Amino acid sequence: MNFRLRIFQAVVYSALGVLAFGLFYTQIIQGYEYRKLGDQNRIRLMPLEAPRGLVFDIKGNLLASNRPSYDVLATPEDMTPDVYATLAKLLAVPEKEIRSRMTAPREYPFAPAVIAEDISRDLIFTLEELKPELPGVAIRVSGLRFYPYHETASHLIGYIGKISPTEYQEKPKERFGMKSLIGRTGIEYIFDDRLRGWRGGRQVEVDAKGRIVRVISDKPPQIGEDLTVTLDLEFQQKLMELIKEKTASIAVLDLKTEGLIALASMPAYDPNVFVAPSYSQERMELLKDPDSPMVDRGSGSAYPPGSIFKLVTALAALETGKITPNTRFHCNGQFRLKPGSRPFKCWMEGGHGSLNLYEAIERSCNVYFYNLGKRLDADTIAKYARILGLGERLELELSRIAPGLVPDSAWKKKQFHEQWYQGDTISFAIGQSYLLTSPLQIMRLSAIIAKNGQLVHPRLILDKTEAPQKVQIAIREENLKVIRQAMLRVVEAKYGTGQMARVDFDKIAAKTGTAQAPPNKAHSWITGFFPYENPEIAFVVFVEHGGSGGLNAAFIAKEMIKIWSQTHVAELA
Repeated sequence: MNFRLRIFQAVVYSALGVLAFGLFYTQIIQGYEYRKLGDQNRIRLMPLEAPRGLVFDIKGNLLASNRPSYDVLATPEDMTPDVYATLAKLLAVPEKEIRSRMTAPREYPFAPAVIAEDISRDLIFTLEELKPELPGVAIRVSGLRFYPYHETASHLIGYIGKISPTEYQEKPKERFGMKSLIGRTGIEYIFDDRLRGWRGGRQVEVDAKGRIVRVISDKPPQIGEDLTVTLDLEFQQKLMELIKEKTASIAVLDLKTEGLIALASMPAYDPNVFVAPSYSQERMELLKDPDSPMVDRGSGSAYPPGSIFKLVTALAALETGKITPNTRFHCNGQFRLKPGSRPFKCWMEGGHGSLNLYEAIERSCNVYFYNLGKRLDADTIAKYARILGLGERLELELSRIAPGLVPDSAWKKKQFHEQWYQGDTISFAIGQSYLLTSPLQIMRLSAIIAKNGQLVHPRLILDKTEAPQKVQIAIREENLKVIRQAMLRVVEAKYGTGQMARVDFDKIAAKTGTAQAPPNKAHSWITGFFPYENPEIAFVVFVEHGGSGGLNAAFIAKEMIKIWSQTHVAELA
């Protein structure tokens, strides 16, 4: 009997020993970890996203702001099973989707999951009334990006979107959360670091149902930096009206500050659809739209410039001494490299007769420039095109800028394994062949000519302390003067191709272009500066498949000059 009692006692003592060791291990050895878990269950960290900085136009109009957004948050650890079905019914979201969002990765333990964003005020009141029945559910007020002028300057300002998992892993956590919004295009993308602030946080104590008992500590977020762009909103709006039914672009540069005061492109898009969660259908429609409204025709696309490029060919011929301004060629409507070869035609059937350089630019005579192409070579024309800023990506505060293409003999050899033929040079001389330029590059070309050869660097961000640097390009001023005088004749002379751009209150210097784009209609171009004496702006108007530059683009340019002049006079007054 004593033996059995001793065995029983040994078992009891062993069990007590195991229990004692378990208590010791739990409370002493693992005590810190369990206290930490208890605190995490009782004390919660609530990150506070920093509002993005605002974007203003040059006159102080707000182009990008933040509006309140009410989001539904839920902490899985605090929820009861019946809450899922109730939320699904209230939010009109499948219960399966809610459960999926609740199980998605979170930044830290007990972090609330975002169940719905930007809900209506009526739904907010309903959720608040039912709060006792919805443990673990809360409403958060956050700042949602808002673009008050919708399509106006959308390509320039850009839009923001949710950060990807890969981006989140690479970004500093004090500035980015798993649901942060990040700049995707335009100024929002280029200046995301400046517009983005620094996240804050709030440490709170909660009860057993996840309700806040008290705030333990609070670190307010730091708001992002505000930016002012060189754009004139009112002017931009009026220019977009001018081209609203077209696929077109207008860019206007202030020659004194080198700031872009307008960069209008149509069709355009509303960047709000990429921010507000309720616009998912609209986002898909935009991305699939065959008219590509998200493409900025002014900076993000490149086209053959057509006769506008004759300005470059003329400068190359003058600089190399192949001609003087008074060199004459006869135009009978066609040009042959040699007798019996295929003719290159002029746009004027029957020809222009005998012309000097001034008259050839005024009337945009193809045959005159075919003759220049015969005297020059492709590499020489390409050299001067690059001196004048073509074929290179503009250093502008935009995310998608087309570099264009200035071909030469080496490029063709590499691209097609073929030599460059003289017939290629003839087409190149009038702005066709493989040549591609963006409207912004063409505007810059006009600005350089207007500023007598000073290199121009267009910009979008206003910096009153930074004056444009004066760097002279390698072209003689007397030759640039010849081109300016010829551009004046394009609009003001009797046979000028740009007469449709003429206004009755001052003189305009310009060059039209009608660039072939088979099998569709030609592209319509005009570029220039205004006024002729002491120019203040350089401009370009481009209409995709718009036909004659001397008709369609020139008419738009005239209306643009009138709008700018009215605005300018009002400002001076």
